[in-house]
Amino acid sequence: MTVVGFDIGGTNTDIVVYDGEFKHVSTYPTREFVAKFGDILRKVARDYGAESIGLGIAAWIRGGKILKAPNISANIDFKSVSDLNVKVDNDANCFALYCSKEMGYKNLIGITVGTGIGSGIVVNGKVVRGKGLAGEIGHWYVGGDRPCTCGGRGHLEAYFGGWSIRKYAGRDAKELVSDASVYGLEGFKLLCISVANAIMLLDPEAVVFGGRIGGNLDLKILRESIYRYLMDEFEPEILTLNDPLAVAKGACYLFYE
Repeated sequence: MTVVGFDIGGTNTDIVVYDGEFKHVSTYPTREFVAKFGDILRKVARDYGAESIGLGIAAWIRGGKILKAPNISANIDFKSVSDLNVKVDNDANCFALYCSKEMGYKNLIGITVGTGIGSGIVVNGKVVRGKGLAGEIGHWYVGGDRPCTCGGRGHLEAYFGGWSIRKYAGRDAKELVSDASVYGLEGFKLLCISVANAIMLLDPEAVVFGGRIGGNLDLKILRESIYRYLMDEFEPEILTLNDPLAVAKGACYLFYE
């Protein structure tokens, strides 16, 4: 089976084909992709003989319907391309599924830290979605009154998402990662506490960090900072994955879940 996976990001949309091996085939500006999504999906499916298409989106999705999305209109119905076999899922779910398949962990938490913070949960090799919105660690209440882009206040993302770091630290998060000053931020501590709480709730084999910021965090510091808040009986692997195509690849794996 040949599958095409899309990672529909805020700026660009990456496309990979999977036929037993992954191949990056193209990247579109997301604005262009959204405007022509039907034509692009059909063209890629035709060009590569794909039977199925997986879409990973930074969005809250329930029952196949987008409830809220920061990068695209929630009114877009990707399933309207009824002549194609299409599955749509949250981008962090796709990331977690890819990590589970590639790394061999059946119980795993995948956390993406980029512009925002997302998380996906895999239990017994399957993504846990609840009613559709499970895994939104970025919108856990961690205290305070900082406004979040979702409309709430005091959420983790408002302290450690890329947008909030730039707003409150006055610098790009990648710069703070490079000079290691990111580890002194209150938001980094709140991230580690939140992840430790998630670990004690789910007891996973591994936690994998990805995204523009998460995939570049210092593994030793990250592990020590999370383990500081864990009971001794919990001992998951703490890992990072710096693969900008991980979400698109995970979208392919939606058909192998």
